[in-house]
Amino acid sequence: MSLKCVKSIILIFLVCIVTLSLEPKANARGAVNIYASPIQAGCYLARHDLCKIHVDPFTLSLASGEKLVSFQLITTRISTGMQRVIYDFRPDVSNPVPFFGDTYTPSSVAKDFAATCGQIYTLSLQGQGTSDPNTYNLGTTGQITCPAGTYYINLPLIKR
Repeated sequence: MSLKCVKSIILIFLVCIVTLSLEPKANARGAVNIYASPIQAGCYLARHDLCKIHVDPFTLSLASGEKLVSFQLITTRISTGMQRVIYDFRPDVSNPVPFFGDTYTPSSVAKDFAATCGQIYTLSLQGQGTSDPNTYNLGTTGQITCPAGTYYINLPLIKR
């Protein structure tokens, strides 16, 4: 290899290093600022023809000084891939949560959510802190199978 070729390779290498060091960073903080405890859920037969998804309590943890922008619970029906927001939470803009500390445990406004019997779902928890540029998937359940349900056969009562 000639000296001219070696110099060219070194020059290209230096140009690459300088170019990469000048690129702007996508997220200056470099980390997600919201996390969650594990998300747990199950499906049960509420009536002979009505199923409900039950979500256990969970806790959101935010980085120090962060406030909660939003969180959502989203179901995905496996058979169709259809996603549906079943719970959308937004805190008060002038006094966002958490009020003290770095954790927030939502109260269960609706503990159970309607579901179609005999279907399979997954549930995901998505959330965003004040300095997060996007909403992040904080946790997902495995497949939740709702019972098939039972239907009563109403026969007329014959009196003698």
